[in-house]
Amino acid sequence: MAEPSPPVPRSRWAFRIVLVLFFAVALPVVMSIVYTYPPAENTFYPGCFFNQTTGLHCPGCGATRCVHALLHLDIAQALAWNPLFVVLLPLILYGVARFLYEGWTGRRAPQLPWPRWGTKVILCTFLVYWVLRNIPYEPLTLLAPHKLERVEDDQPGS
Repeated sequence: MAEPSPPVPRSRWAFRIVLVLFFAVALPVVMSIVYTYPPAENTFYPGCFFNQTTGLHCPGCGATRCVHALLHLDIAQALAWNPLFVVLLPLILYGVARFLYEGWTGRRAPQLPWPRWGTKVILCTFLVYWVLRNIPYEPLTLLAPHKLERVEDDQPGS
């Protein structure tokens, strides 16, 4: 007869409870608020400390507005708020999924092949993006968070 598997350590159960509460309660509430109340029009969202103190845009500036646009499936506006966030979102989600898998199961998650220089490329891209989005000359100003100008068609049926 096979031996029963050892019980999961108490600390892992605490992690699992927090994880379930986060995904069942906190995440839906936060995403509902971001979906319903546009960050560009409401001031109760926390601002960027770096931007408030220096007047410059950090690489994360516009990320909350970007999430709002993505929740509304407005990819063009999401790219206008923070193009780096949109590009790196699959990598961010993969990293979060790996962390959650390892925390839930206690085993190493399957790893995608990653070159040794990959992290350096991402770090350099991050730093270059940080500098470029703060240069006040066209077309680099498009990297700073901005709202797209939408042309509304006022004539019905045309």
